Amino acid sequence: MGGPATRRAEVVLAGLVLAAVIGSAEGGNVSCVATRAKIWECSQNAAQSLSWNPPQRWYTLGAKGTSATQVYASTFIQQEGSCCKHCVWDLGYPLMDPIILASDRTSTQYGQHLDCTKFGPDFDALDVDNNLKLSKTEMAVWLNFGINKWLTSQDRLSHDTVFESTDFDRDGAVSKEEWYVLRHFWAPIAVSRNGPLPENSNVKMKDDPLGGLYWDDGVLEVFMIDVVNILFEQVSKSRAWWCTGATACYWDSSYVREFNQREKNRVMRSLDLDGSQRVSIEEHYFRHFADRNSDGVLDKAEYALTLYTQSTSAFDTHDLNKDGEVTFLERKFRLADRSPSDGALDIAEWIAADLPSRFGPFDGHKLGQTVTVDGFRWYTVLHACALEGVKVYQVSLSDFPWAPACNIRVHIQASEPWVRDTSSSAAAVAGGASTRRQRTSKGSNYVLDLFDEAILRLKWNVTHVHLPPKTSGQQHLVSNLGMPEPIGSAWGTVNIGLYTDWQKLPTNDWTCTRSFAPSLDGFTVVVRSQHEQISLTRSVLGLLYQPPFINFSCFLFIVLVAVGHVYWFLERKDNSEQFNPSYAPGIVDSVWFCIVTMTSVGYGDKVPVTAVGKAITTFWMLFGIINFGIFTGQITSEINLESAESAIANVNMLGGFTVGIYESSASIKLDQQYQFKPLLCKDMADCSDKLLREEVSALLVPKADVMTYFVAKGLASTTCGNPFRVTGPPVMAGEYPAVRMCAYSKSVYASVYLKDALNKQLQQLEDIGFAEGLREILNEQVTDSSNAGECVPASPYDFKIIIPAICTICVYYVVIVYINHRKRAAQGRAIRSFFGQTQKTPEQLALYYGLKWKANARRMADARERGREPLLHHYKPALSHDDRLLNFLKRVRVLSSGHTHDLQRCQKDVDAVCHAINAANDAMYVTLAVLLAMVGALSYSIWAVLNVQPRYMRLDGNN
Repeated sequence: MGGPATRRAEVVLAGLVLAAVIGSAEGGNVSCVATRAKIWECSQNAAQSLSWNPPQRWYTLGAKGTSATQVYASTFIQQEGSCCKHCVWDLGYPLMDPIILASDRTSTQYGQHLDCTKFGPDFDALDVDNNLKLSKTEMAVWLNFGINKWLTSQDRLSHDTVFESTDFDRDGAVSKEEWYVLRHFWAPIAVSRNGPLPENSNVKMKDDPLGGLYWDDGVLEVFMIDVVNILFEQVSKSRAWWCTGATACYWDSSYVREFNQREKNRVMRSLDLDGSQRVSIEEHYFRHFADRNSDGVLDKAEYALTLYTQSTSAFDTHDLNKDGEVTFLERKFRLADRSPSDGALDIAEWIAADLPSRFGPFDGHKLGQTVTVDGFRWYTVLHACALEGVKVYQVSLSDFPWAPACNIRVHIQASEPWVRDTSSSAAAVAGGASTRRQRTSKGSNYVLDLFDEAILRLKWNVTHVHLPPKTSGQQHLVSNLGMPEPIGSAWGTVNIGLYTDWQKLPTNDWTCTRSFAPSLDGFTVVVRSQHEQISLTRSVLGLLYQPPFINFSCFLFIVLVAVGHVYWFLERKDNSEQFNPSYAPGIVDSVWFCIVTMTSVGYGDKVPVTAVGKAITTFWMLFGIINFGIFTGQITSEINLESAESAIANVNMLGGFTVGIYESSASIKLDQQYQFKPLLCKDMADCSDKLLREEVSALLVPKADVMTYFVAKGLASTTCGNPFRVTGPPVMAGEYPAVRMCAYSKSVYASVYLKDALNKQLQQLEDIGFAEGLREILNEQVTDSSNAGECVPASPYDFKIIIPAICTICVYYVVIVYINHRKRAAQGRAIRSFFGQTQKTPEQLALYYGLKWKANARRMADARERGREPLLHHYKPALSHDDRLLNFLKRVRVLSSGHTHDLQRCQKDVDAVCHAINAANDAMYVTLAVLLAMVGALSYSIWAVLNVQPRYMRLDGNN
């Protein structure tokens, strides 16, 4: 053993080992016969030798009083004193030279609990029938004494559980050796007079699977303090007894101190073999008694010395993976299996064995309703990866350690902008520091950067397996992760996958982390970025070929023909002028009247004269109004439908539309939740094609897939050229994340453990802003408009209709101008031809006939003055061309005078109608004003009633 400075140099703890030490010390040499019967025979002299010799001298006892082979106290006990392990407690700290308590000679208060020489007599006193075994009744005497009795009264200790847990070989009784283990395990609780505290206030400790028979942090901490006090007192009295005169004094209190928090954590981790954060008597026995060489497993020789059931097949039964060694968890499986014949654990056995759900929920490893040996084998392999990580990195399980020997292989499929395509470069990248790469400005590598940062903080050994990008219509290649792959006899490789597009995973076979990008999860609405202008013409034409309109038109035609026959039959005799008595022309007249009346045109060219005909006409007009109201409503509905489609702003506005969704998301029943008609498509490319072809009004697809598609097609680098637009917030983001890590859930321990670890790191990276920084890089790539160039917004005018209309107007204008020109030219030629037949010019003709008309007018005036009627002068018909022209002009004058009179009369009628309309408008304005006043008064009354504050009157006379 080295000097004091050397022994105190290393203060990192290995754990509270409360190991029972076996040995005898007669004159300095200790020996022990390694047989199942002899390893518990620690003589009184051997026990007292260990107690009376200070730890500083133990290295000399193993070398016949010389210092030729110096060993630490713990090593000496392990090698030379292995028959007295139940007499010594190794505190486990400091690591290089742990403090060891061999006995207590200073206080009768603790002596009965720490003096191993009294364990045997106590057993003999309880064994009233002298059969060298204790029954449950005999052990109850001891359990109803001291601290045991108090714990029992507080429902913190179960007598049945204590008895069953101490019976290691399950023979229904407690042997003396099993009694030694119980007393050694119970010593810290008895000395500290402090039992473990309940973990769940709703469950009594006596009903716990361990029945209160375990250590927790509180028990160990109080026991350590008591041991330090014992050692201080023991050193002080020993110095007074032995250190006199010139004799070298080996008793030194400088080696005694309390442990620090780091040492305490190390002690607890070294004792906790199953990761339950408490130490059972099974763990204590396996580590300090059964595992004699402290290598963590039992070989056949060690198993033969244990208190477990001994038979020809006992070792093979415990060795589940047939590697020639028995681990603690393999022992625990056989301990938990209360029905060995079935070789499996049901839920009751799993819980009763205190198998922690943290290391694998029962549902994860079971086959049907039980956990088989194969399922438990995977549990032990993956369980060891975590506990080995605890020892290697000296952290708690809450920090999610993972042993370096346990590899994690992550499958990654390239998918911009989440993961860059690196399939042409290195295929795998080892874990550790090498997983952290420098990010470049060439594009986002969001998922891999975030994942690698989390792995770096967890210190996991990770291998990257890069897969090429998937082609159109191809399923995600990360789909066959499978069970962990065993390597050797203990460790395994766990396969996980990074998913960067939405894929519905089987809930029973996969488990996934939280989202890597919560703001980009869920299903989002995608619409066309530019909708065509709403066209009344297109709405009408679209209505004409729709089945409802065609059906209604056929029905209306039949009704018209039928009603036309009725009118013809009623009116053909009394109104034969308007309704021809002949069948064919009469039916045509009747149908014409029906159409004119139904459309409310009312030419008035045909009217019924019979009473029955007039009555039918009344109902027919109402029928026409209803029918054309329906037609107008259909057109309005078409316009509203187009308006609603262009106004889709979120998922709640999809009701009634045809919406494209993934085939893989059909089982979610999005159409039932949001009341739309679904049209299934294979992937984002298929959905986008349907949207462009206007087969659907919108898409409801995973937002992550939309971003991936925009980047892959170069749509993200345009501002005006992207034909699609994302609108509204995503829905169901928490239920269906797209960017995540998934693992095979049948190995639930690994899957849940790795998932929880990444979730914790992702949350921490969110809190410190690291993830937000990566998302900014991602958004810069997705919304990059550097290559967009100049673009002009689309015009609101529909030039596909406007330009043909303008062209038609121009053509008609040219045609009309041409026709008028031809007409004027023809008239000019006719006039010139007409006047060309006389020798006089038009001016001369006008002067001639004007003078002639003037002379005739004078003659008529003279005759009236003489009081007689003027004699009409009968001219002979002018045979000349000039006379015919004069006649023509006279007729034109008479016709113009009649038209002028008609226009004056029409103007008077128009003035009268305008006056009546103005009067009606004035009356309507007055009526509207009165109605508005009434509505305002009613609204004010309602508002006043709703805003009246209730008042309460005090009835105590103080109001």
